[in-house]
Amino acid sequence: MKKIIYGIICCLCLMGCQKKTVCDKDNLKIIVASDLHYFLKDYYQDCDWFEESMLYGDGKMVTYGDEIVDAFISAVLQEKPELVILTGDLSFNGEKGSHQQLAQKLEQLREKNIQVAVIPGNHDIDNIYTKGYGKDDYFDVENIDAKTFQDIYQDLGYHLAVSKHDESLSYRIDLNEDYSLLMMDSNAHEQTEMMLGASGFFTESTMQWLEEQLQDIQKQKKIPLIAMHHNLAIHNELLNNGYTINDHEKIAKLFSQYHVPFVLSGHIHCQNIKTIQGIYYIASSSLLDAPLQYGIIELNQQQMNYHTKSLSISVNADEYFDTVSANKFGESLQGISDTQKREAIQDVLVKANRYYFTGNINQYVDELRSSDGYQYLQNEDLSFYQQYLESMLKETESSQSLQLSIIYEK
Repeated sequence: MKKIIYGIICCLCLMGCQKKTVCDKDNLKIIVASDLHYFLKDYYQDCDWFEESMLYGDGKMVTYGDEIVDAFISAVLQEKPELVILTGDLSFNGEKGSHQQLAQKLEQLREKNIQVAVIPGNHDIDNIYTKGYGKDDYFDVENIDAKTFQDIYQDLGYHLAVSKHDESLSYRIDLNEDYSLLMMDSNAHEQTEMMLGASGFFTESTMQWLEEQLQDIQKQKKIPLIAMHHNLAIHNELLNNGYTINDHEKIAKLFSQYHVPFVLSGHIHCQNIKTIQGIYYIASSSLLDAPLQYGIIELNQQQMNYHTKSLSISVNADEYFDTVSANKFGESLQGISDTQKREAIQDVLVKANRYYFTGNINQYVDELRSSDGYQYLQNEDLSFYQQYLESMLKETESSQSLQLSIIYEK
């Protein structure tokens, strides 16, 4: 009897020590989305001016968040991926209720055996701007710390971890026999002991853990993939301060050393792909920005195919984004007295902005350069907008699709 009990205990111990993988398939389908900025309706539904204020923001369709997230979940259920990766800024400004409600919605995927892996963004933890919008004034709303973040999303990534960094919210998932995914926390919060409001970074402790994991992945003859919130590449030469992670060159060199084929990020809200020294850096646009898109990755030992798909909701997302852009640019162009010139310049900026954030501006470069608005802009004292437009028009390839070969050696 003792031998039988001992044998059972040994079997249980071995089962407990088995390495977890998301699946045992050679071919993986992964969906990636970013910057959901989900905002619980209880925090703004009594505010008459909140929705109007969003039309003068950065283009996020915050008040359509429930409809967009629900449409996204429906799309994921149809796609049937093995994993959904969400690269941070899950909440509007770190509200506990927003996180809890989003986690509850995402549980629908787990119920259908679709795993979800999340990582925080700079809006999600220890946010000092967390608040609700009442009828007459703001009201206090509870934010969350790093521990609460992990508690809320424990079954949405952290339960899959084969390794977890103690001093950040970084963790590692083994996807299958060929790939491991490092979900990297690049944010300032109490657990990382960095000043709130700092741009993205990896602490020394995080870097040490990261390199240890890369070494172990290499030892196991797997291929490492990276997901993080902040950008590792400079996606726009004019707008990169606060978006590109500190020490990005050092980190990129480390990734190159361990043959990371691609890195997933968000944060900048525009769909953009850059390649540096053979590594592809895919920045996903915000799911709340037109065209409400997410990425689909199909992965095997030989290659990775990536493309985006867009959601449809009850309102036209492109028109919404254009309205916000027109409001933003229009205020700065009031000094142009000639109405025809002013409207033409605004038109080219609005169109370019949407094409750029969508990731397909390369298709419209000639059209935009030949427009009246482009010509008028060259003769105005608007150096920032001239530089901004040129920074967008430099894109020569689509950022909505990518195909690359994988060098895999067992």
